[in-house]
Parts: sequence; structure tokens; C-alpha cells
Amino acid sequence: MNFTSSQVFINKLNNLFNGLIALPLLLVGYGYLEITYRDWEAVMSIDNAILISTIVGMGALVSYLSLRFKKESRNLTVFDDIQVKMEAYYRLASFYYWSVFALSITTTALLFFFAHVAYAVLYAFILFWMSVFRPTVRSLTDLFALEDEEKRKFLKNEPLN
Repeated sequence: MNFTSSQVFINKLNNLFNGLIALPLLLVGYGYLEITYRDWEAVMSIDNAILISTIVGMGALVSYLSLRFKKESRNLTVFDDIQVKMEAYYRLASFYYWSVFALSITTTALLFFFAHVAYAVLYAFILFWMSVFRPTVRSLTDLFALEDEEKRKFLKNEPLN
């Protein structure tokens, strides 16, 4: 994958980020409103032990994935070429976003299945972690540890090659 400028790279990352956040956000919002204002009936009643264990387990899983993503993305400085760094980051971010999307869809399904608002709160926690790793030009410039000329090109949106 070859990115011609930092703007193309950021746009591609943000499109993936926004696309994977939109559907679960819409569904959780709808489910929350239905549960809160229309007394949505659960498909199955849930035991508090199951509720707490799923919330804690999924919260721990999204925290683990997020911290792992942070750790792995810091290792990108071993590459010399900016194109290689961008490609590696894009693959890493894609895996992270798709993993969190799968957790979001699971959370949404649990919200609809058990009709419990705690799953909407869990989704808010997932959104928090995703917002921490939302890609920006400045954060990626710092993460990639670019030299002066590369940094200038990256920040000013000039062609990289």
C-alpha cells in the first residue's frame, strides 16, 4: 500500500475509523432509547453474576487490545522509510479497529438481547478507548519519530516521495 501524502493516509484511516464506529453507535443509541423510554422487553432475563462478568470481561478485553495497540504502535520507529511506517501503522490500526468493531457489535447484541443499560455504558467505555487512539497528523508525526524534512512534508501535506 503506497500513500502519496499524509492527507491520503489520514483520510483512509479516518474513513475506516468512522465507518466502523457508525453502525454500533446508531444501534446502541436506538437500543438505549428503547430500553429507557419504551420498556423494552428482554429476550432473556440475566443474572447479575453474568451481567457483571460480561461487563468486566469485555471491558478488560477492550483495555487489553487498546494497550497492546499502543505498545505495538510505539515499535514503528524501527523502520527507516516513512512509507513502511505508514503501511505498518495502517495494518496495525485496521486490526485494532476491526477488533473493537467486533466487540462493539457483540456489546450491541447483548444490549438488545438482555435489555440492560449496562451494555450501553460498556459501549461508551469502548468509544472512550477508540477516541484515545483516533489518528491525527500531529500524533502520527510524533509516533513515527520523523526527521525534520519528513516531518515538514508530513505536517504540510506535501507529496512524500
